[in-house]
Amino acid sequence: MAEPDMEHDASQPIHVTSQRLEANDAKGFFIFTGEVQAQQGDVTMYAHKMTIYYSDGEQRQVDRVVAEKDVRIVQLNRVATGQNAVFWQKDGRVELTGDPRVVQGENVVEGEKIIVYLNESRSIVEGGKQGRVKAVFVPGESTE
Repeated sequence: MAEPDMEHDASQPIHVTSQRLEANDAKGFFIFTGEVQAQQGDVTMYAHKMTIYYSDGEQRQVDRVVAEKDVRIVQLNRVATGQNAVFWQKDGRVELTGDPRVVQGENVVEGEKIIVYLNESRSIVEGGKQGRVKAVFVPGESTE
């Protein structure tokens, strides 16, 4: 699937809104629940629950974001959905599971696990035990 030139700026702040927040400084995480929306630059992630893990040390850095239930990730014209997602901040990588699907224009890719590299305009789709990779590519489809 040809993809538009996408670059994710991981140095930008993450803005999160939800119905509830539980912070656990001793264990290094925040749990957001209820219609959670997290936005960093041109990437917005939606889910029912998100846990943000951060590293220890003088500068708290977000390590990863674990999103659960009805996850939707939007970056420009690319939309990725699944039941679970783990966003690795440092790598700019998202791993989707639970009926994952990526739609870009009329092009669609589905599998058991989808890994989206936000900075590299590429994805890896794995079929796994549940089935094969399924893809629909529309000839002449503009990706921008």
